[in-house]
Amino acid sequence: MITAVSRLTDDQLAASKSLIAAVQNADGTARVPYLSNMLNFDPTMPAFFLAYEEDQLVGLLSVYADDEEAELAILVHPDHRQKGIARQLFKTFQAETTSYPITEVTFWTERVFLEKNPCLPKHWGLVENPDRDTWLVRERTSYPLSSRKDIVFDQATLENSEAIATFQSQVFDNSYDVSLRYAREAIGDPDSLLYLLQKGEEVIASCTVDVSSDYNYLYGLAVLPSHQGQGYGTYLVQSIVNTLIEQNDKAFQIAVEDDNVGAMRLYEKIGFAEQTQIIYLDYPQGG
Repeated sequence: MITAVSRLTDDQLAASKSLIAAVQNADGTARVPYLSNMLNFDPTMPAFFLAYEEDQLVGLLSVYADDEEAELAILVHPDHRQKGIARQLFKTFQAETTSYPITEVTFWTERVFLEKNPCLPKHWGLVENPDRDTWLVRERTSYPLSSRKDIVFDQATLENSEAIATFQSQVFDNSYDVSLRYAREAIGDPDSLLYLLQKGEEVIASCTVDVSSDYNYLYGLAVLPSHQGQGYGTYLVQSIVNTLIEQNDKAFQIAVEDDNVGAMRLYEKIGFAEQTQIIYLDYPQGG
């Protein structure tokens, strides 16, 4: 049986986390699918497809779609593979989302999984995308960090959302409206923390932290172009790490595009080490 929902209930979320843990233990993978529809372009669209055998969750397809290009992850319990569950999940996704304006579908997986399953892309008719991400991890060690008088580090509030959206729309390839939605959702979500740096009245850097998994996952790190190369990104990351060490017991994850050599060097310099490589597999139109 496959159930399609736009949001996970508490029981479904707990079952999904147990499934993910079993998959990661078997496959040696590390990335956790995004288990919220907070950033999806349509909150009514089914975002989670759950496959059950009797009362056990044995398969999960998650959808991340902040625009019409959907990014999918499929996980199947190691004891229930080779039964066509992944195919059934994908076919159900296709059937349930025909009325939504999805123009492209991309799957993400990890290099370690593909090395064990090299025929998977061909079997599914998928084309490997040249873009790749590396996820890095850092343990709970504080930075020796002095406060700076020229900037203010703080957690964002709704009062900051418009300033953050103005800043982020300059840095990312997003419209102001999308950036504003991102900021407001991140500030309002109990599983997200949005931090910023201000210089005078201007927001010059920001970073969001997803705390819903076993890690503090940092994403959306950006520095205003006019202030790049001055150590603000490093200061923001270090301030976030030091703050969260005092607030929870989790280590830290961060992702970087493989072609962003400068960011990779920065993270490695401040103590992050490679954990896994994310591979994207495109599903051709009409495939």
